[in-house]
Amino acid sequence: MRNLKKILAMALALVMSLSLMATAGAADFTDASSINEKYETAIEVLEGLGVFKGYQDGTFQPQGSITRAETAAIIYRIVTGDVKDEQVGIYADYNLFTDVPSTSWFAGYVNYCANAEYIKGVGGGKFNPNAQVTGYAALAMILRAIGYTANGGFTNLLGSMVTNPGNFFINLAGSLTIPLFSRGQNIARLKGAKAQQQQAMNNFEHTLLSAAAEVNNYCVALDKTASKTAYLTEQVKNLEEAVEATNLLLAYDGKTTYLEVLTAQSSLLNAQISLLSTELAREQALINLYQSLGGGR
Repeated sequence: MRNLKKILAMALALVMSLSLMATAGAADFTDASSINEKYETAIEVLEGLGVFKGYQDGTFQPQGSITRAETAAIIYRIVTGDVKDEQVGIYADYNLFTDVPSTSWFAGYVNYCANAEYIKGVGGGKFNPNAQVTGYAALAMILRAIGYTANGGFTNLLGSMVTNPGNFFINLAGSLTIPLFSRGQNIARLKGAKAQQQQAMNNFEHTLLSAAAEVNNYCVALDKTASKTAYLTEQVKNLEEAVEATNLLLAYDGKTTYLEVLTAQSSLLNAQISLLSTELAREQALINLYQSLGGGR
């Protein structure tokens, strides 16, 4: 009995110290007015830590009874720190009890606690999850979860004996309150990560739009140079015929001067230079398009 009083005293001191750091309170429940002032501090702490969730309708139901499955959920959150239930689904398929199907909301909690030997079944391979839990049964579950042994001492999560229970509870309090102390830092980190994510998305969109514009520009340039090449090719062909005709006129028609022949040849030469320049521009546009699509780099 003396050891039990020590345990209860340490638990009460733990709750009272944690109550100064709770981020939410019993007033968050719709039936907060029915919560006894004697237990309001403890409820504020455990609800603020995420251990107590209340019911889906927003009530806490302080006068109601608690089931074995609900007790398992509370112990799971205290021991693992997974107050958001992000990992509980991992244990849903353990199938340790025939009356705890993997599809039930409490499967992960019950299987985890049973596997860790924090809770026990009722015999015959059953857990009886919807049965009301007695005060002694709940105390036994909690004592096993915090490492209290039948020999009157404490063990840590590795099974080693704890020689100083006071330090054990101080460390336990510290591990439970770390999320509260670091809440502001975590929020700041989250905002910073979101800002970096948005910046990365903006950079990605800018790069994507720039790449699309670059490809489009090279496609347009390639199309224009191809059309211009066809036009200049036809022009060169016509000027070649003009030079040939001018030479014939110079040879057989006394009215044609040599200056006219030189003018025709000059026009042909300029057209040929323009054609070569356009073909070079077309090839360059093709190379640029190839590179903008990721080739040759």
